Amino acid sequence: MTLRFTLLLSLLALAPVAAHGQAPAPARTVAVTIDDLPFVTRRLAMPEIASATTRLLAPLQRRGVPVIGFVNEDKVVVPGEVDARVALLAQWLDAGLELGNHTWGHVSFQRTPLEQFEAATLRGDVVTRQLLKARGSAAPRWFRHPYTHTGPTAGAKAEFEAFLARNGYTVAPFSIECTDWTFATAYEKAQAKGDEKLVREVEEAYLAHLDGLVTFYEGEAQELFGRAIPQVLLIHANAINTTTMERVLGLFERRGYTFTSLEQALADPAWQSADAYIGPWGPSWLHRFRVARGEDAHAGVRREPDPPAWILELEKE
Repeated sequence: MTLRFTLLLSLLALAPVAAHGQAPAPARTVAVTIDDLPFVTRRLAMPEIASATTRLLAPLQRRGVPVIGFVNEDKVVVPGEVDARVALLAQWLDAGLELGNHTWGHVSFQRTPLEQFEAATLRGDVVTRQLLKARGSAAPRWFRHPYTHTGPTAGAKAEFEAFLARNGYTVAPFSIECTDWTFATAYEKAQAKGDEKLVREVEEAYLAHLDGLVTFYEGEAQELFGRAIPQVLLIHANAINTTTMERVLGLFERRGYTFTSLEQALADPAWQSADAYIGPWGPSWLHRFRVARGEDAHAGVRREPDPPAWILELEKE
């Protein structure tokens, strides 16, 4: 046996072999982004919000998930609670996580003139910049449009993106969004009823809905690009994610995902595709990519699985 043949056999022995002789599945990665910091709630007092923030961050820290939290700084300016709310943002940074800009006032670009929207953006990072400067860190670099409304016209969208670039910002897109605010409202109403069985049912429905949407968006990526791509998850800093974050992360891990940064996810060539969507909705970028191909983004949105009817009814109560 020649030396070259012996080396070849050794290399083949070390190579991973998939079941039934198939090639191993491609690695799956997901970047986690969380909107509406410091916290979204209709019923919690400040001490409870502080406790909820600690519980939300704990599983993210344990797993070393490189999260970006997008801040609405108007939520910081609450009479008698300003220092405590600034401390919540500092807690994210102390956990090794990143903060991005989500505007002052969570205003919709669809209904806000460009100049006012730019002003809301500049006003939306004052506290964040101070916190970063105190830690010797760079200025915030990621921006997410409220409601992911990216502009009422192509001209306004292009002008605002040029404004962002001048101010050191990059738009933070997403691929997976799970209507978690609907479940969060239903969740808080179930808690207010004191119905623990209903609370658990809302939690399980939320996780099942998220699982189904991950399957849906994986299919969208496969159809668009013929392969798995790094996914970007958009969720919110709310009560249901505080309770279920451990299981949300576990759901992705069971599906074969590892956690990555937004920057690393967007380095994939798929994310260089054109976002040609102009319209009143805030759809996944996977739907937006279809527009540049001459397809209808709204058709993709309409195919998404809806939350269960009973969750929608509970939300509206």
